[in-house]
Amino acid sequence: MNASTFSKRITAFVLCLVVIFSFASCKENIEEETTAPTEPETEAVIPGGSLSVPYTSTDSLNPFYCNSVLNSSLSSLVYRSLYRLDTSFSPVKDLALSESLTGLDLKVFIVPDLVFSDGGMLSATDVVYSFECAKKSEIYAPALSGISSCSEADDGSVVFKLKENDVNILSALIFPIVKNGTATSADFLPIGNGYYQYNQDGIRLSLKANLKYAGSLPEIGTVRLTDVKGNTSPENLVATNEIDFCYSDLSDANVTGVSTSSTGIYLNNLVYMGINHENVNLVLASFRQAISYALDRQIIAENAFRGYGRAAVVPFNTSWSGYSSALSSSSLSLTADPQKTQELLSARGYGTDGIPMELTLVCNEANAFIRNTANEIVSALKPFNINVTIQLLSSENLRKTVQAGLYDLYIAEIKISATMDLSEFFTVSGGASHGINFGNCTVDEAYFRYKSGEISLDDFIAYFNNDMPFIPLIYRNGRFLYTRKITSELTATEGFFFSDMHNWTFSENIN
Repeated sequence: MNASTFSKRITAFVLCLVVIFSFASCKENIEEETTAPTEPETEAVIPGGSLSVPYTSTDSLNPFYCNSVLNSSLSSLVYRSLYRLDTSFSPVKDLALSESLTGLDLKVFIVPDLVFSDGGMLSATDVVYSFECAKKSEIYAPALSGISSCSEADDGSVVFKLKENDVNILSALIFPIVKNGTATSADFLPIGNGYYQYNQDGIRLSLKANLKYAGSLPEIGTVRLTDVKGNTSPENLVATNEIDFCYSDLSDANVTGVSTSSTGIYLNNLVYMGINHENVNLVLASFRQAISYALDRQIIAENAFRGYGRAAVVPFNTSWSGYSSALSSSSLSLTADPQKTQELLSARGYGTDGIPMELTLVCNEANAFIRNTANEIVSALKPFNINVTIQLLSSENLRKTVQAGLYDLYIAEIKISATMDLSEFFTVSGGASHGINFGNCTVDEAYFRYKSGEISLDDFIAYFNNDMPFIPLIYRNGRFLYTRKITSELTATEGFFFSDMHNWTFSENIN
């Protein structure tokens, strides 16, 4: 290569480098001119509103250990669940993304990328841990009795192993989901991922908005917990604006006439009349049907329960999504049918102008709702020459009397689980099966066939009406009281009183 050629190549190489560096410099200038400056991330701020709710320091706030209605009602503020129940007692997805049933294996996928209030990721491990806690809890165990185990699958889902098929099993999955390992004793406040998280400021306990909540937070940033001590009535504290809302299940039938806003809560508590099938007349389904036709449930709901009950003619909740179908398939009416009663009694020589019938009805002396119901039943049966003697007993004596079979009729209340499970009535060892002669009935077998999906709900109701093993009367209500600070209409459901709190509006200026 000669010198001239080498010189030319060196010159070309240098020019190439100049072009490259010039282009890079130009590109850098363009990027500097066109790239907008990065805005600093806005820090989440706790909303300014505050309200006060009652609790009791003598009971645990751990949702798996608490026993009081006051403390358990706070659960939905701090914790979410796989499903929650709406106003029709139907399961609605909450943390669950989807579900599938294969045989007796129920697989549930969880909404991805959810975090607890401490920033930890929520996973199937947490669901399994929460299930194990719930199975030991008096509150959640009854609904979970049909599930033997829960495990984590390789795909990140959870698998619930069912003991038997149950058409309503999703309604059992309403237990709180807490962070793994945080609910080991009654003294622990488990970590959740609901609207709020517990906050301890010195000796003062409150709820602060969970800024990691996946959704819209309520306007209320702080919920103050007011310890209700002694005989202080939470209802009166609402009336005097010392607290802003509280829930009462009215289990003591104590309806105080406080002047404040309220909304009814539909409970899954069935008030029914048990029947001793060993009675020479009541052993016949026609006599049991006659008594049922004689009762006006609407009157009982209004008079005996002061409007805090819903007339029930079939054993399922009147607010349940399946109830309208069950009622339409029933030959019974919510109001009395005296003609039908007389026809059934006359066929056996009883009734208005027939042989008098003497019956003994036992019930709890301490509950005004129950006492009033007993009086309504006496009045309803008297025109048909059926004379009912009421025996008012203490809770313990009532239990012993019913177990010994020393009665003709009894009135009781039972809490039906979220799965609408009636097994307590239709198993020999069931707590509500007293007096039922399963040898003469076919309704028990029909119930379990319905539960497993073999027959329809309408078919089961037809069996029930034909046998009338017991007489449904009322599904009882509770009530949710709140001050005038809450300016929106509230929709609350049992166990999920605050599920729509993000839609509430309120004013701090009302005293």
